[in-house]
Amino acid sequence: MDIRIEYCVQWNYEPRALSLRDDLNEEFGIWAKLVTGERGAFEVFINETEIFSKLHLDRFPEEREVIRLIREKEEN
Repeated sequence: MDIRIEYCVQWNYEPRALSLRDDLNEEFGIWAKLVTGERGAFEVFINETEIFSKLHLDRFPEEREVIRLIREKEEN
């Protein structure tokens, strides 16, 4: 599984991206790739498929939301 987190540098979302990366590593044993972005982005992709988008939802993921979304994707 390839996980990528794109985060906005301008708005200093790096701490959130690092925290999510740590949570994903703890849960799945996988280090997500961090990619800098802009426009207020905080997007999460699995194997190039977007599973969470702050740009579309206008919010950050809730606690364990991304983990739940990954689990759901694994089941399908």
